[in-house]
Amino acid sequence: MINRTYLRKSNHPHTHIGQLVKKVMRDKKLSQAEVARRMTISPSSLANYFKQPSLQFGILWNLGIAMEYDFLTELTNYYPPELILNPDSKVIAELDEKTKLIADLQKEINIYKSALGIKQ
Repeated sequence: MINRTYLRKSNHPHTHIGQLVKKVMRDKKLSQAEVARRMTISPSSLANYFKQPSLQFGILWNLGIAMEYDFLTELTNYYPPELILNPDSKVIAELDEKTKLIADLQKEINIYKSALGIKQ
């Protein structure tokens, strides 16, 4: 057996990537044949990915493109809670929250304008 140190148990085990890919495929209601076709691989090759606890970055990248899903961001959900993420990621998340807040406030303003009879 090949010694694969990245598969050894650790304090911070990673999620089973193949199972994650399979779950996302099911959630998005994509068939194995369709994803394989988009990746220009055989369905049996795709099925082999589901068995793998770890996948090469390039394969995961191609799966994400084929399935229109951001696996890289998804994987950050599995990091240990004490891990400090890239500061740029936090800035983007904060901007997203502020954008949502602004949109909600704009909706509220429109409701008040409508109630007061103010035309847009």
